[in-house]
Amino acid sequence: MPSPEIRRNILFLSLCVALSASAMSLLFTVAAVIGYSLAPDKSLSTLPVAFTMIAMMLTTAPSALMMNRFGRRAVFWVGSGIGMLGALSGMGTVYFGSFWMLCVACSCIGSANAIAMQYRFAAAEVAPPEFRSRAISLTMLGGLAAAFVGPNLASFARNWFETVPFLGTFLALIGLQVLLVVVIGQLRLPDTRGRQHDEPARPLKTVLGQPAVIVAMVAGALGYAVMSFVMTATPLAILDCNYEFGDAAFIIQWHVVGMYAPGFFTGNLIRRFGALTIIQIGAVLNLICLAFGLGGQDLMANFWPSLVLLGVGWNFMFVGATTFLTENYRPAEQARVQAINEFVVFGTVAMASLSAGSIYSGSGWGALLYSAALPVGLVMLVIAGYALRRRRQAA
Repeated sequence: MPSPEIRRNILFLSLCVALSASAMSLLFTVAAVIGYSLAPDKSLSTLPVAFTMIAMMLTTAPSALMMNRFGRRAVFWVGSGIGMLGALSGMGTVYFGSFWMLCVACSCIGSANAIAMQYRFAAAEVAPPEFRSRAISLTMLGGLAAAFVGPNLASFARNWFETVPFLGTFLALIGLQVLLVVVIGQLRLPDTRGRQHDEPARPLKTVLGQPAVIVAMVAGALGYAVMSFVMTATPLAILDCNYEFGDAAFIIQWHVVGMYAPGFFTGNLIRRFGALTIIQIGAVLNLICLAFGLGGQDLMANFWPSLVLLGVGWNFMFVGATTFLTENYRPAEQARVQAINEFVVFGTVAMASLSAGSIYSGSGWGALLYSAALPVGLVMLVIAGYALRRRRQAA
C-alpha cells in the first residue's frame, strides 16, 4: 500500500491531468470547426490541430531536459503560462477571424500539453516499482473529467459573446489554466536535480537499441497517432452528415470518456497480464473501432461506439507503452529516454494530424478509416515479432 504522501501526489497529479486534458478536449472540439470556417483552402482545415502536435513534438525534448535541470514543478508552471498565451491567441483568432492566429493558438496549447504529458512520468517516479503501472493509470484517470468539462465547456461558452462565437470558449480556457497553476502549487515531488544513481547511464545508442525500448516507442507513437488521426477528422465528418455542433461535442465527450475511464483498471490489467498483452488488446479495439466507423454514419450506431472504442484502445496502448518503457531504462537515463520518446510519439502524431485534413477532404471518411488500419496492424506485427524473439531466446 503506498504511503499517504504518494497517494496525495498522485491525487494532485491526476487533477493536473484533468485540467490539462480538459483544455485539450475543449480545443479539439472547436479547432477543426473554426479552422474549416477560416481556412483559405478547406484541405488545410486540420492544419491548426497539426500545429498543436508539431508544437508538442518540438517542446517534448526541451521540457524533459529542463525538468531534469530545474525540477518538474517549475516547468509545469511554465507550461500553464504557455497555455494562457494560447487561450489569448484563440480569443484573437475568433475576434479578428484569422486562420493563422488559430495556428499560433493551437501551437501554444500543444506546447503546454507536451509539458503536461510529463505528469505520467512524475507519477512513475514517486511510486515504488510494484505500484508504478497503477500510479500511471490513476494519474491518467484524471483525464476522465475532461470528457465532461472540455466539450461541454466548449459548447456552453460558445455564445457567451453573441457577436463573436467561440470567444467565450477561449476565455473559459484561460480559467482552466489558472486553476492548473493553483493545483501544481500543491505538488510535493521529490527533487531529482543532480541526484546520484547507483547504476551509471549507458550510452544512448545502447539504451535505444534495446528491442523492448523500440517496441515501447513504436506502440506509443502509432497508438497515439491513430487516435489523433481519427479524432481530428471526426467533428468534420459528423457535421458533414448534417448533425449539429452539439452532436459533435457529445461524440468527442464520450471519446474522452473512453480514453480515460479505463484508468480505474488498466494498471491492474498490466500488472496481471503484462504491458505487451494490454497493448495488443488496445490494437484489436482500434480495429473494431474502425469497423464500426466503416459500417455507416449513424450518430449512435457508428460514430459513438467507434469513438469510444478508439479512446479505450488508445488508453491500453499508451499506458501500456509508457509502463513498458519505464521498465527498460535506468533512473540515470530517464531524462534523455523520456525526451526522445516524447519527440518520437508527438512527431508521429503531428504527421497523422496534418494528413487527416487532406485525406478527409480529398478521399472521404471511409478512406481515412481504412488508412488508419495500417499503423494498427504494424503495432501488432512488431509486438508479435518481439514476443517470438523472446521465446526463441528463452528456448
